[in-house]
This record gives sequence, structure tokens and C-alpha cells, in this order.
Amino acid sequence: MLGDEFTKISQNYWFLGLAQVIHSMEETYTELYLKLDSMIEALHRLFSWFPLVEISADVFAILNYLMIALMLGSVPVAAQGKRVGIVLMWSWAVIEMLNGAFHIGTWVFLHTYFPGGISGPILFVLSILFIQQLRVASDQVRSPSSC
Repeated sequence: MLGDEFTKISQNYWFLGLAQVIHSMEETYTELYLKLDSMIEALHRLFSWFPLVEISADVFAILNYLMIALMLGSVPVAAQGKRVGIVLMWSWAVIEMLNGAFHIGTWVFLHTYFPGGISGPILFVLSILFIQQLRVASDQVRSPSSC
């Protein structure tokens, strides 16, 4: 029973990864890396300890590809239901939730579209639903009487 549950969870994890692919495409197409530079400068003006970092289009793309590869590449481990797979799924779910929250927050704060603003809220909702699914599965693992 629990093995079937982890198969379903890992499929939804894969879908969360595909949503990140679409999100990265939107961010790249709308040149988020250019907006990040101005945001980093503004943060540095407010907080002098915040480092000034420029992100080129190439570096931005490489970082996104790496993130997607790590997430989708961890799906087979996650499908096995082992501890490391569960930790990876939880980690990526939280990362995607924060990513989506960042895009929602910037849209609300700026009162205008911000690169990634369409798919970011979708990532946020999918990650919340996925976290809920992980919580239910974790409760089943802890409660052997429900098996």
C-alpha cells in the first residue's frame, strides 16, 4: 500500500519538476536575470552587507538547468520511498513554495507583472498541494495501525 503511495507521490513530484521547467522558461523568456540585477542593487543599497552580484543570461540559464536536472534526476530515488528520497521531495517542495511566494510577493509589491509572475503562483499552489500529500504519507509511515 505505502509503496503504491510513494509511486503516486513521485509522479506528482515529477509534475512539480515539469512545472518548474515551464516556470524557468517563462523567467528566461521574460529576462528575469535583468530584473534580478536591479533588485540585488536595491537590496545592497538597503543592506550594505548584501553582496552585489551580476547574473548574466548564460549563468541564469545554467543555474536553472542545474536546478531542473537535480529535481527531475532525483525522481527515481524519491519513487523508492527511501529516506533520502523523502528528504529530497520535502526540500524541493519547500524551495518551490518559496519560489512561488517570491513571485507572488514581487507582483503584489510592484503592482505589475514581474518575470515568472504567471507560473510562480502555479508553482506555489502545486507545492502546497504536494506538501500536503507528503504530510499525509509521513503520517501513514508514523502510524503503522493505518496500514
